[in-house]
Amino acid sequence: MVYSRNQSKDFVNNRYLRSSVYPDRKNGMFTEERQQKILELIQRTGKIRISQLTEQFGVSEVTLRNDLSTLARKGYLTRTHGGALLQENSIFPGKARLSFGGKDVPNLAAKRAIGRKAVEYIESGMNILLDAGTTILEIARNLHGFRGLTVITDSIPVAVELSGEQEITVLLTGGVLRPASLAVIGPESWSMLENIHVQRAFIGARGISTERGFFCGNSVEGETKRRMMAVAEEKFAVVDASKFGVSSLVPFADIGDFDYLLTDRIKDSSLTGELAGKIEIVTCNSSKLTGTGAK
Repeated sequence: MVYSRNQSKDFVNNRYLRSSVYPDRKNGMFTEERQQKILELIQRTGKIRISQLTEQFGVSEVTLRNDLSTLARKGYLTRTHGGALLQENSIFPGKARLSFGGKDVPNLAAKRAIGRKAVEYIESGMNILLDAGTTILEIARNLHGFRGLTVITDSIPVAVELSGEQEITVLLTGGVLRPASLAVIGPESWSMLENIHVQRAFIGARGISTERGFFCGNSVEGETKRRMMAVAEEKFAVVDASKFGVSSLVPFADIGDFDYLLTDRIKDSSLTGELAGKIEIVTCNSSKLTGTGAK
């Protein structure tokens, strides 16, 4: 079939074809290229607004919302009203150092402070459970030197961090690998968790609300966190101040389900009153920390 000039133009502009096959007319950038640039931006800043992206890429807000939704489905970010946030435990293919301990981790000083404080609740000889995430990884980085410790984790970065410690036994829960977080979760990990008992469990969250509790990104992750909490004598929620007032897809625990909340600070003083009586709050001032834990 032969198309007229106008028919050919309409064919190329068809919304089903203008994906990765044809570059955007305004900047000549393919969809995958633009999404990669968006990932690079959000790695540096921790968050991004659609208005910023519109100005930078010269494409419509609809196009950019689709980009952000695609990246959110892949687990790289969390959609917010008007933009997106870097997912707490996300890493990017070939760029693990950027997300796990590199200078581009959002709120890194706060996470390091929480990591140092958390080990004050850990003693040599204990069995502990570490969730996945950049804040949890900072706890693992402060465990070097402990003796007779057993660490159960669903996080490959945590396991790698502790792999050189002769006095620490590391057990990976097993399950399906999530590329965005390098966590292994699912029914296989649940079966393993049914047969263990730990003194401490340290659990991360994507957000916390006084009304709905703690949030994560999907139901499988939520069930994994609940099962981790169920096998622990004491449960610690570890979140930096940026997570307060943030919600996500799946609430996995109420405030009172945890024994302790470890955070760098509480931005709104009224939250302290709302949380009082439900959970013990431990604030970790990143500029005034003493000690690295009881060993």
